[in-house]
Amino acid sequence: MYYFLISDHGGNGRAVRLFPKIEKILRRRGIQYAYWLSSSSERAAEIVREVCASGDPDARLIVMGGDGTVSAVLNGIRDFGALKLGLIPTGSGNDFARALGVTKRYKKTLAKILAADGTRAIDLGQVTRADGSTRVFGISAGLGMDAIIGRKADLAPYKKVLNKLRLGKLIYLFAAISTLAHLTSTDMTVRLDGGEPFRLNRVFYLAFMNCRTEGGGIPMAPGAVNDDGKLTVGVARNLKGLMGFAFFPFICAGLQNRFPYFSEITCSSIEVTCDEPQTCHYDGEALGENSALKLQILPQKLRVLC
Repeated sequence: MYYFLISDHGGNGRAVRLFPKIEKILRRRGIQYAYWLSSSSERAAEIVREVCASGDPDARLIVMGGDGTVSAVLNGIRDFGALKLGLIPTGSGNDFARALGVTKRYKKTLAKILAADGTRAIDLGQVTRADGSTRVFGISAGLGMDAIIGRKADLAPYKKVLNKLRLGKLIYLFAAISTLAHLTSTDMTVRLDGGEPFRLNRVFYLAFMNCRTEGGGIPMAPGAVNDDGKLTVGVARNLKGLMGFAFFPFICAGLQNRFPYFSEITCSSIEVTCDEPQTCHYDGEALGENSALKLQILPQKLRVLC
């Protein structure tokens, strides 16, 4: 059975306006479904738990929302074997949808969901803080510049206006410009896959990528793939003065690794201990200020309908 979780706040209510059109298609095809409206991350997590506990051996949860709603759903799942996940994107960034090859053209996306057998599986990431608390992410986690950009974008007073004008990508661009003007770095100790620790100095960001892009399509780790059983970590170091502005267009184009200030690390797990607390995020959601993080890949964890 199909269960629709409809976000009534992301994308200026686009999901709510769209669902009646979805219903017409479902009824015409005689497909059984149920649906819920969600106005918060807490409610989204509750709905997921209800679906997982339903006992339906072929539960298919279709999320109508953006990356924030997807994040709430992923962290609400207690048994990843209890459901298959589909997505009709209605948010501003939609990086999770982008990685799945899903578009905003709802008829095409719904057709793919209804035709999918649910055998495709993708990796997820997990971040653990020093207090032992964990969060699951589908797109990315990060510390430093990309986390600060995400926080500014989420709190931006112009976010609703740009979403209404269908210019959501500009939210991240404006946040990036304001962040680059005050770029700071930190030194840290890193351990990959349980190996020997080493130092990284003058780090401006670490982007722990399960998908290629975050922030509405910015390829922070162009080599990342969400089903290879690996995290791809985008690293920026040794930038000075206004160099962040100079290189930002290359980051947006996915060409940053042509320059010695940028690199990628591929691993199954990574432990990071920063000399000073850093702003952190998971899938654009605030993770607070942290000095120590452990991240790992959860291979083939989520079955998807696409």
